[in-house]
Amino acid sequence: MLPRIIATDLDGTFLDPQGTYDRKRFDRLLAQLDQRGSRVVIATGDPLDHVHDLFGDLRHAKLLTYIVEDGAMIVDGAGNVLQVRQIPRDLCQFAIRWIQSSPDLASNYLITCGARQSYTELAADSPRFRASRKFYPGLTSVPDLLDVEDEILKLDVTWEHDDVFAQVAAFNRQFAGQLLGTSSGLGGMNVTLPTVSKGNALSLLQQYWGVTTTEMAAFGDSGNDLAMLQQVGEGIAMANATPEVLALISRHTDQTNQYPVVLDQLDQWLGNR
Repeated sequence: MLPRIIATDLDGTFLDPQGTYDRKRFDRLLAQLDQRGSRVVIATGDPLDHVHDLFGDLRHAKLLTYIVEDGAMIVDGAGNVLQVRQIPRDLCQFAIRWIQSSPDLASNYLITCGARQSYTELAADSPRFRASRKFYPGLTSVPDLLDVEDEILKLDVTWEHDDVFAQVAAFNRQFAGQLLGTSSGLGGMNVTLPTVSKGNALSLLQQYWGVTTTEMAAFGDSGNDLAMLQQVGEGIAMANATPEVLALISRHTDQTNQYPVVLDQLDQWLGNR
């Protein structure tokens, strides 16, 4: 059965390891899905400017809906903002100071993700800054993150190693009930309000469009996808998903994101193959 809402994560899921996808094929599938009454939702921890870079020039881009910053912002293809959930300024500043000083989170790289753009104390000419701009095109180097006036939707904390279980656990012990850290893949942890998640954002769209849970499907690979995968009738974990996701989601793909798993499934649902 063709789902009426199909949500997909980007990195490690929809995008290949080089961060690309078959644009012509996806554009064609978007038109076919629209004709059949199905909507595609891009659900990512990345910011809005990144998804616009990826999809904005597609012929059928207006058919997409974007859940960005792990659910802190929802925007439709016409640019209408459906939801914004910012972290209160005092709590955000306390979290920044703790992340920058806690031995449990040592040697991290911190980006604050605002409603207008993203910010870091990394030098603009550093290799890490240049690498981060792949995901945050509007990333700006600032002397002190505590001086940023923008509404902060999410904190992005990364390390130069993939296993961040201990760091996520330490953060969540410190900020229990106030903020929530979730693993995001690629050695990262995303921090949002506890009520913010891809799953909760997808639930809002479900109510908005009048779709039942059994009419929804989602693809993902990381801890920040878990709520979304559990929210839908058909949650599909990538073969390269984290152990946590593979243990809790029953359906797994046979292939990793080196292959166009999501596009292949869309074609199968549409009866094209």
